Amino acid sequence: MNPDERTAQNVRLFDTLSAHYDRMGFLPLTARYLAGRFEARPGETLLDVMCGTGTLALALADAVGAGGQVVGADLSPGMLAVARNRVVGKTNLSFVEADATALPLVDMTFDGVACASGLFFVPDMEAALREWRRVLRPGGRVAFSSFGKGLMGDLPGRWRTALEGVGFNPGFPPLGRLPSPDAAAELLRAAGFEEVTVDLRDLPYRLPTPQHRWDDIEAGMEGAPLASLPPEIRRRLQSEHLAELEALFAGEALTVPVPVLVASGVRAR
Repeated sequence: MNPDERTAQNVRLFDTLSAHYDRMGFLPLTARYLAGRFEARPGETLLDVMCGTGTLALALADAVGAGGQVVGADLSPGMLAVARNRVVGKTNLSFVEADATALPLVDMTFDGVACASGLFFVPDMEAALREWRRVLRPGGRVAFSSFGKGLMGDLPGRWRTALEGVGFNPGFPPLGRLPSPDAAAELLRAAGFEEVTVDLRDLPYRLPTPQHRWDDIEAGMEGAPLASLPPEIRRRLQSEHLAELEALFAGEALTVPVPVLVASGVRAR
């Protein structure tokens, strides 16, 4: 599959997921974490690339205040429709449909560019970062987040095994494209950024009940295969997996790790 086909496939997938995407609690958790790490300042002009349903953009807009401006960019019309519905009345936040590697934005426009849990979906990640550097003012900063190994413990592995049990070979998010802090730092330097910093921190993610885990599955890429399964197999798979989770939870909430990698760099003056 060539890069254009992969991009088009991603757009179709996220359009399909957009209506329920925010039910995945760990994604808003990590977006808000990135917003805190980004340390937006009042009056700044910021860009949220691959903004999805707008969680990060909203947090940044609150931080820059009425004197600042935030633009959210995404290639999925479905995601943008949800985002726009969430921000009615916010005058310092707007959205544009745009490819992360070809932004319809003027050079050196933004004080900062952020991207939450999206860069690893871009076929050419270095090209995306170079494009983000283009729209940054000298001295402007970029920050993106990804996930480290061990995301949600053994829960994804259990679900993968369940899908394989009904003859489905699942394709989950391509997290392995940013496998380590060193890889993220190297990517930023290759794209021309300086003052590169990367850290990795486990965030606790609390799942009150097995149903909350199932909601995560249904809302995201993990659950995408469900749409192609016959209804009776889907119902059986759900019932069996919930029973497995009931035994794992043992009547209590389950807290699992969400290892978040945050990488940042600066466009030289």
